[in-house]
Amino acid sequence: MGSRGGQLCFPDGFKLDTEGKADSFHFLVLTDILGNREQGVVLRVHREIKESDLYPADPLDSADPLWVPYAICVITRFPYYTALKDCLSCLLPELTACSQPQFEKTVNEFAAQLALVPCPPPGSLQLSFELGPLNIVLSPPEDVNSPVIDISLHLPFLCFTPETVLQILTNILTERRLVFLSSHWPLLTLVTQSFLHFLQPLRWRHPYIPVLATQMLDLVMAPTVFLMGCHSRHMDTISEVEELVLVDIDNGRILTTLYKKVETPPLPTAITEQFLTSVRQLQVNSELALSHLASCTSLASAREREQLHRHQLNQQIQHIFLQLIGSLLRDVPKHLNLKHRVFIKKEFLDTRQPAAQPFYVSLLKTDLFHCFLKARLNQKVDAFSRWELLTRSDRVNSEAATLPRSSNTFTSNPLRKRRDQVQGSSLQRMQDMNLSESLIPPSPYKPSRTSGATAKDRLVPRTLQLPSLPSDPFDSLSVSLYYTKLIVQITRDIDQAGSEDSETLAVCLYLRGIVRLAQGESLQALLDFQNLEKINMNFFPLELVKETLESMSPQQLRSVQETEELKGLLHDIMEKHWDRAQPEHSIKDFELPNIPLNKKDFGVHIQAAGLVSNPKTTDCLFDILAGGQQKLVDPKTFNDLYSRWKKMKSELESITLDPEVARNLLENEQVSLVSPVVKTSCGLGRLALSQKRLFLLTEEQPRCKEIARLRDIEEVECSAPLKLPSLKVRVRDKKESFMAFLKTERDLWKVIIREVCAGKVLAEMHKDPQYDQQALSNIQLIYAVAKCDLHPRPTHAIRELSQLDQAICQVLPTVPKMTSDALKHTLHLSDANSTHCTVNVLLYVPGSLDPGESADSHPKLWCALTDGRVLMYDAASWVMEQPPIQAGRSRLNCMIGVGQDQVWLGSEDSFIYIISAQDLGCYRRLLAHHNQVSGMVQEERPKDVGGASPVYSCSLDGTIVVWDPVTMEMKRQFQLQQCWQLSSIALHCGRIWCCVENSLVVLARDGTQLQRVSDTISPGGGSIPLSYFLILPQQRELWMLCTQRSSLYVCSTDTLSGPVRTISLPASSHLICMIHVKKQVWVGGGTVDGTKGRIYIVGTESHLLEKELEAPCGPVRALCSAEDRYVLSGTEDSKAIIWKVD
Repeated sequence: MGSRGGQLCFPDGFKLDTEGKADSFHFLVLTDILGNREQGVVLRVHREIKESDLYPADPLDSADPLWVPYAICVITRFPYYTALKDCLSCLLPELTACSQPQFEKTVNEFAAQLALVPCPPPGSLQLSFELGPLNIVLSPPEDVNSPVIDISLHLPFLCFTPETVLQILTNILTERRLVFLSSHWPLLTLVTQSFLHFLQPLRWRHPYIPVLATQMLDLVMAPTVFLMGCHSRHMDTISEVEELVLVDIDNGRILTTLYKKVETPPLPTAITEQFLTSVRQLQVNSELALSHLASCTSLASAREREQLHRHQLNQQIQHIFLQLIGSLLRDVPKHLNLKHRVFIKKEFLDTRQPAAQPFYVSLLKTDLFHCFLKARLNQKVDAFSRWELLTRSDRVNSEAATLPRSSNTFTSNPLRKRRDQVQGSSLQRMQDMNLSESLIPPSPYKPSRTSGATAKDRLVPRTLQLPSLPSDPFDSLSVSLYYTKLIVQITRDIDQAGSEDSETLAVCLYLRGIVRLAQGESLQALLDFQNLEKINMNFFPLELVKETLESMSPQQLRSVQETEELKGLLHDIMEKHWDRAQPEHSIKDFELPNIPLNKKDFGVHIQAAGLVSNPKTTDCLFDILAGGQQKLVDPKTFNDLYSRWKKMKSELESITLDPEVARNLLENEQVSLVSPVVKTSCGLGRLALSQKRLFLLTEEQPRCKEIARLRDIEEVECSAPLKLPSLKVRVRDKKESFMAFLKTERDLWKVIIREVCAGKVLAEMHKDPQYDQQALSNIQLIYAVAKCDLHPRPTHAIRELSQLDQAICQVLPTVPKMTSDALKHTLHLSDANSTHCTVNVLLYVPGSLDPGESADSHPKLWCALTDGRVLMYDAASWVMEQPPIQAGRSRLNCMIGVGQDQVWLGSEDSFIYIISAQDLGCYRRLLAHHNQVSGMVQEERPKDVGGASPVYSCSLDGTIVVWDPVTMEMKRQFQLQQCWQLSSIALHCGRIWCCVENSLVVLARDGTQLQRVSDTISPGGGSIPLSYFLILPQQRELWMLCTQRSSLYVCSTDTLSGPVRTISLPASSHLICMIHVKKQVWVGGGTVDGTKGRIYIVGTESHLLEKELEAPCGPVRALCSAEDRYVLSGTEDSKAIIWKVD
């Protein structure tokens, strides 16, 4: 520990006393230069020595004995303050009884015993062990992002009022320089550590020294942000330092130092009141809380009751503070631009209450907020994201009658109502539980939506009792026997745990691997760690495995290489680089420009600000605003436009719809623009425009009058009856036109209404709601530009921005009738602020549409993207109810459903990722391939045949692996000879069919090659570069796809060498994928230049091209069938298009 460590063990100095003092404890936090923290628990004891023990003395002198202080400090990476205090308490009687020569030996034996105790990994399995008369319990952290909590979090509420607690937390959130003071050394660490736990999921990364020794007081003069603690006797000295916040624990008050008073900004009123109400309901006095229970008759039962009460109370306090932090930061993600990694700080601050803005201004400058922002931009799943998802339905209900800030629109969404019913039912179940049960946050490994355990089961973790610690921890045989017993005990728990209890299995395998590693059984330890990959890869200790392999001797490495199960692990750790952590990108605060902008810089700024997302609109706006020969946009012009756009959004948000009006909104209707109060032919009111209709908001009954559906508007004209500028709207099937006397805004509203009508026409023509959204975005931009008066001809400027109306007026973009008849709907898998990715694989899983069934039983659509994300849609409503699931970081090549509970994905990084369909988490992956996984298929077995059907996977290098989907064990593996590109496999008639470069290889189930077909397939001779194949069992036909020749080749599966039928497709096509639907084969691809997508429909009986469909947004990369009623295709810009099947 060095000299500083010695000072911390004796923070008030090392002193010899003539009188003995009571033994005492205090707690330390040690931080190295890299910011890594270690915790220390210090026991200080005083031992009597005589003066004669130090030097010869006159026997006639009767000097008083001296008492020498000793400090025993246990240092650990994990803050097990209470557990280590209990351990040292068990040591104390031995230290008191032993002689001075035995003192050091006793301490060393104690330290060696503690070194044999493993720490529990994150999850719900706690460890316990016997030490003296006590049973010591080590509680696990809740998840990998949560710290160990082994203290009573209610201690600050015993020292401070709730208002003072909130004030202290505010000073920590705004990163003041804080010093805690107390006359009791242990309180300094316990109280400060509690406040750091209150910050979760925020993490304090500044200097943190809860105990300052007397010789270290000069550290409080450091100019940086810090959190420190010292003895209250130094208060006068500390008070002389400027700009400090002093927290007096003993007297429950906050002070500020002289010279410059530090103000504590207030938190939002509603959030403060909610926090205080929740805190006042806490029962922090354990005697009152447990007064109704019978007295404990044993030490063990008393400690167990105390631990349970502390655990329950900690859970309640954590929930209250998570609610506080979450409420303060809930709206932050709405002002993030994920695509440009920009946080629009000014926009966020403008939405805060004026009284709370000083707090947010300070908070946004902190490192705490910067880390939180980085986690949101990286879409990290942590306590905040889980809390936000769990409480989202309440938020939606509370904003049902107002403008949502994120979209600036009034919205009515029946699809959301069904989702809210599902989430609302789970929330109602939580409200029905008692307080201690209802506040348990969901575990990251067993989300609450499908967990079969009750809340009370999750409240108390399961316990693994360790064997008795060896009495002689320096005896190798005793230690080996202890490890052996522990391994046997863990193995017994593994055998008893069911295959569905993946968390318990993962925790036990991890512990067993750690113990085996400590015992020197490296090979067996690696096998345990290897098994973690297929149970829960979050537990996989990558760095530990890497260090183990690097420290092995050549002979040990050969043993690893010869072990079949470890070949994939060795290849992954030592050779592969795909799955390593991605470099972190910087986060930018959006700032208004202060220099002229060229076209490129203008596009970055305008899209980062959220005004425009469409590149064509961005270019058009630049041409309107740019002036001079150099074509630059003046910063004042940009700033004026942004300010006007923000003002328009604020005005829109300030309007509250009458409940009657809100009830009259149509399905998914969004109101994006409202006029001032004007006189109309239907009375006085405000014009309101949505993507579906034009209506009038009035102050009298009825409060909402529909003027016209957008599809029924025939013409929008300007007129001036009695010289009053007005707008005339002619509506189909209505004799009289609607008149609105808009005066100076007449021309503006004409352009606006025509633009949304054009958006409606294009949306219905292309079956793509994005045109509606683009129209709404365009009219808001048009309105802002018109109000800024930034162009000498404002009418010309706003007409230039009405791009959808211009597109229809110039040349109406037509969709071929064949395509229009087949087109059903377009799903957008990412929003305007997210980066578009290619949809590589689609999978439809059938389900039930019975209204009485839960949403979990509905059919599902799984979409795999190039960046490793997987999206799951409810195919009954086409709503994505869960955030994206990350399956690695590489492109996903193939996907299959295995049983009812799993989805397997083959990745470019050579892993097979497994998603649980129950909890929608990707915690498992399989290692066997050394190249990217290119195809997977599951054998189909009759229902009366027992056992799970095996899964076959292949990789580009020609490796085929057969898996048992229940145990996830590799049953067998074989390698194709001289194979460089095995692109896909299929099972038919008991054989394995493989598409290998220019040939088709047929294998027996044991991997024996039965037939290889190449040159004989082509009628004209020569090899055909095959890219995909399809087997039609009923027709007994093999369909092969040739990308380079734009052709399909069909032959019989019985005689592959027989005649081959060629089906020629348009020469300009590039073919990629195909599926069999009813009596058709759908072939996906695109034009050779990659600008347009194409789907070719070929009859299986006629072998003729029946239809050619135009798919937007580039080549079609993926196809799947939805129960032969629909076909879904994936595009290169994060879209899934739904087609009707004849």
